[in-house]
Amino acid sequence: MNLYQNLVKTAESNPDATALYFGHDTISYGELLARTNRLANGLRGLGLDENSKAAILLRNVPEFVISYYAVLSLGATVVPLCYMCLAEEVEKIVCDSMVETLITNFEFDDLVKELQNSMCSQIHRYIVKDAPELEGVIQYEKLVEGQPDTCDAAERAEDDVAVILYAPTSSKVVRGCMLTHSNLDWNTEAMTRECSLSPQDVIMAVLPFFAVYGQSCVMNSAVKAGASLVLQESFIPGEVLKALQHEQVTVFFGVPTMFVYILNHPLIYQYDLGSVRLWFTGGAPFPREVMDRWNNELGSRIFEGYGLTEAAPLVAMQPLDGPYKIGSIGVPPEGLEVKAIDEEGKELEHGDVGELIVKGPNVMKGYYNKPEETDKVLKDGWLYTGDMVYIDEDGYIFIVGRKKDLIIRGGFNIYPREIEEVLVSHPLISEAAVVGIPNKYLGEEVKAYVKQKPGSNLTEEQVLEFCEEHLPYYKTPKFIVFVRSFKKDPSGQILKDLIEEA
Repeated sequence: MNLYQNLVKTAESNPDATALYFGHDTISYGELLARTNRLANGLRGLGLDENSKAAILLRNVPEFVISYYAVLSLGATVVPLCYMCLAEEVEKIVCDSMVETLITNFEFDDLVKELQNSMCSQIHRYIVKDAPELEGVIQYEKLVEGQPDTCDAAERAEDDVAVILYAPTSSKVVRGCMLTHSNLDWNTEAMTRECSLSPQDVIMAVLPFFAVYGQSCVMNSAVKAGASLVLQESFIPGEVLKALQHEQVTVFFGVPTMFVYILNHPLIYQYDLGSVRLWFTGGAPFPREVMDRWNNELGSRIFEGYGLTEAAPLVAMQPLDGPYKIGSIGVPPEGLEVKAIDEEGKELEHGDVGELIVKGPNVMKGYYNKPEETDKVLKDGWLYTGDMVYIDEDGYIFIVGRKKDLIIRGGFNIYPREIEEVLVSHPLISEAAVVGIPNKYLGEEVKAYVKQKPGSNLTEEQVLEFCEEHLPYYKTPKFIVFVRSFKKDPSGQILKDLIEEA
């Protein structure tokens, strides 16, 4: 099997259907396949084959989709690079993954120059679009010029690696998740089924394709379903609202931060969002206050889901036709097994908090070149997620927090997520992050970082009083620190190790 075949099947069944909306341009599925094949033939002429790895450093532009499927068609492995990362972070990924080829465009020419001068970079093919003045590179336009628009795809086994995905982390260690053709195809099939995606759907593609949520759940699932993608290079609330209305978008995949910005946009009620049949969120915890406001003020539900890069990524989502339980990440799709277990590995009863483990065809092959790290999270076919949850009698999963974030204060277990939910429910607080700090008497103490809404002038005492009113004494933060902003990963998850105090 080869994930590229999903594009072939869709293009052959409906070549004139719109695949991509990008600015004022539209690209049909037939044209998308032809452009993909031209690049694939150009890459094959450069020597790329089943043993090659190619990095893609691009925003959500047509060339990302084209490059992704072109590389896969050759049986080579795709390594998407985070354009939001610092140059040194990109260099770490390039060195760890041992890619030989980079596909990018003019926007990242400075980074290309840095990689060309890097001591550890093994890249010897730099393919750059729209940068004729850049030296030592292959011009994308010349590479595809005159190439045939048909391509014989390489056959791949189900467990052959299709993509190595590096999730942004505050750790100095980078870990590439090896996702196979089977992993990714299963996820696209599950997303298409669970979200009822069809060729009639128009899907907003504002989540970055370099990350698993945008790549697997949005891009690959749209291609599988034959739906149209509305490409957005970055999240600008006003531009997204315009596109939602103009392109009559039917499905919006986002992260909580995006919904906050959309909900608070001053012109939101001037746009007709009635075409959207599905609002979907994942990637980070969703504040209950925002969920309630959205449901009440806009009269439409946001369906929450959960996944992780190691699971390609879908693990659970609120069923579209089942009970809607606010605060839950939903139930696993058919074909997945999930459990909440204790420290000894014993499955817990309904309602008891334990670590979530997952088993199914979506679980990664392992971390690239890191067998010891792999063994820590993959045990007897089960993926240990590190997320603490409880599962109710209906099989709905509720996340309590991260196992590594657990705070033990005087013998009491405290999960930061509960405190963070209370903090962001304050009308003058926009975001919060809670951590544990050492305390020689209690073991750990609770510390909260708070970002105020613009124009607010809260005091530490006011925040503490609010917490005391809504939390048990032992969960109330001892320290409140105000911050100007939080550093986040592309999914909107706050990187707690990188918090800077004002």
